[in-house]
Amino acid sequence: MRVKLASLGLLVGLGVSGAVLLAQRAAEQAKPAPGVEAKLYIVTPSQIRWTDPPAGVARGTPSVAPGSPLRYAPIQGDPLKSGVPFVIRLQCSDGYKVAPHWHAPDENIVVLEGTFSLGSGDRFDTGRMQDIPTGGYGLVPGRMHHFALCKGKTDILVYGIGPRLNNWISVSSASTLGAGAKPAAK
Repeated sequence: MRVKLASLGLLVGLGVSGAVLLAQRAAEQAKPAPGVEAKLYIVTPSQIRWTDPPAGVARGTPSVAPGSPLRYAPIQGDPLKSGVPFVIRLQCSDGYKVAPHWHAPDENIVVLEGTFSLGSGDRFDTGRMQDIPTGGYGLVPGRMHHFALCKGKTDILVYGIGPRLNNWISVSSASTLGAGAKPAAK
């Protein structure tokens, strides 16, 4: 029995040591190359430039009218470039609707102001939504069909890995695909 416990202790010790070594190695690889100095990247509120969303960010025609304009501000990176990390801010007024759509990569959402209500599926349905309040976080997995509604003046920060394209789900394709169906990966 003591030999079994000693062997188990040795295996656990080796496993922990291996995990620590792998973590240290990963940390070393994350350091900048010799001669390259890492720099902080800070954006202050006065540096944020609000615009319309960029051309080419959406494919297809939304099945629900938004009801008001959407304000867009790039913070870091380019959401339209494949494999590039990005951070953007979006602002919408009370009642703004985001029609059912999907994105290939995951979408991370932090609510800075207001309430951002999310639902999943092919049809806009307020009964299927969950609220993310100010200070809350939401994750929409890649290729998940989803829709949203802004409650009150809403400001969200969205981050992920590009490309972040809105692939609108039309009413005809929603009925063809069926509820919750996902398009094939490209």
